[in-house]
Amino acid sequence: MPWARSGCRYGAELVRRSLGLGSWLRFCDMSDDQLSPDVDYSMRIDTFALATATYAERADGHILLLQRAQGTAMAGTYFLPGGIVDPGETPWEAAPRELEEETGLKFSDTPQMVGCYPMYLYRRDFLQLTFRGPVSGEVVISGEHTDHRWVNPHEWTERFTPENIEAESGGHPKIAMLLEGIGDDLRRYLALVDGPPSKR
Repeated sequence: MPWARSGCRYGAELVRRSLGLGSWLRFCDMSDDQLSPDVDYSMRIDTFALATATYAERADGHILLLQRAQGTAMAGTYFLPGGIVDPGETPWEAAPRELEEETGLKFSDTPQMVGCYPMYLYRRDFLQLTFRGPVSGEVVISGEHTDHRWVNPHEWTERFTPENIEAESGGHPKIAMLLEGIGDDLRRYLALVDGPPSKR
């Protein structure tokens, strides 16, 4: 396993829960590593797959939304472009890759991280990291999507009112958690875009 070292008294063990993501992590003697001191205990941790989403910004301040195709999670609805972080890849590498794969667009400047939120998709727990940045090119959507639209991000907030979240989620707590996370992140994004109230 990836934590194994010769001389480990315990080795390292990752046991997934029935849904796959909680784990018991047993530490071993790695006293030669400052990040892994010699400890003698086990603790339960939760692990998350990583995903990214991007606020792709047009010159007029609009952001790009993609309609998810049939067979994907939340099919038929519009969300930001993004996807799963590949093994060995950082979120900062995944964000521009996913943006180009799904839309044909490229960042025209270094993207800025906005925030993160947990979500549950495809029977897995994810931590979604969001980025923003100006983009260039023509939109060419992938087979994972059926349509795209550029929207005013301030107007998109209407989707994430408590009343609309309750209606769209249909009482499903994980869908409600996802929509609440997106709404909170959108407000963080707008705070970055608009700046402090004194500067608006």
